[in-house]
Amino acid sequence: MTENTVDNSLTYRKKRSSGIDIVKIFAAVLVVVVHFFYHTGFYTSIPITGTEFLFPLEVLWIAYTCVPLFMIATGYLMNSKKLSKKYYKSMMKVIVLYLICSTICMIYKRLHGQELNLWDILRGYLRFSHSDYAWYVEQYIVMLLIIPFLNLAFNGLKSKRHHIALLATSIFLFSVAPVFFIGFDPEKQIKLFPEYINNGYPIAYYYLGCFIKRYPPKKTASNKLFAASLAFGAMLFLAVTSYIQTQKNEGNYFHSYHFFNYCSYPVFAEAAGIFLLLFDIDIRNVAAAKVLSVLSETTLLTYLLSVIFDSRYYGTFNMKYQYPDFMLRFRHFHEIVPKVYIFSLISAFAVLIFYKLCGYTISYLRQNRTDQA
Repeated sequence: MTENTVDNSLTYRKKRSSGIDIVKIFAAVLVVVVHFFYHTGFYTSIPITGTEFLFPLEVLWIAYTCVPLFMIATGYLMNSKKLSKKYYKSMMKVIVLYLICSTICMIYKRLHGQELNLWDILRGYLRFSHSDYAWYVEQYIVMLLIIPFLNLAFNGLKSKRHHIALLATSIFLFSVAPVFFIGFDPEKQIKLFPEYINNGYPIAYYYLGCFIKRYPPKKTASNKLFAASLAFGAMLFLAVTSYIQTQKNEGNYFHSYHFFNYCSYPVFAEAAGIFLLLFDIDIRNVAAAKVLSVLSETTLLTYLLSVIFDSRYYGTFNMKYQYPDFMLRFRHFHEIVPKVYIFSLISAFAVLIFYKLCGYTISYLRQNRTDQA
């Protein structure tokens, strides 16, 4: 390897964070996994009757960190963004990609018998409903709008103690207070803290990402052991408590009175542990790092387009492995989840290439116009 190649390799690795790319790719895979449980009726129509369901519950709770991991990564990557015209212009990429994916999903629905008039089509774009998973884009756009102000608050603080106070306050308000109850019976339980702003949980995850970027923990065995223990302990707690609560629920259908929400503090702890395990992975091979960066760039598109392949494949899958034997379906998890992810990923690549070709064409035409002027 020449000295030039080594320099280029180091430069590329400084620009890209392979660990964050891995976090985002892992989160995209977890999206497909969590939807496996949704589309196989696990939440609403599968009686959870024995301890053999503990393992699927553990997988479910790991998968449930998908959205939190995306939000932590956003805080890590965007903590230095400032209030500027350039910043708000950069939001157009997300909006355009959303519109492309929504159009694809809308066309798919029409081809499969859903009648949509012009009003329905317009409403679907504005209500984020053409893709059933586009609620995340609505949330993400709101976050993008306020990120410069969140950064002013975080970066305006002068000491680590103040940053800890901001992070702790955010976790308390958005992750602890909304789900901290005494008792499990919704009719009798006591709400211990005021929890009015319970949809603000992305702020807590965002500030966690900011904090880790500002004060990255050393890459030591003890720190990694702590992160693994945090993730595993929270996952086990969630699996066991949801199993116990489900056994008390009429019909033994899945129930988690307090924690089945992205904001809940055990999910927060689990996501934090997973992020700390992965975020500082250093990929030294430049080719591998570039592959990860491209895969990372497709994660939002993969997420949005996966609804098409969920719709296409789960009907046949559920007919093949029929209710109520969920464990039979779970044992064939490998037949459906990789298929949905791979087809979603291929579609995401196609959309990304189309978007970039359009961008290059527009830039070329603008340049030509400028040259002619």
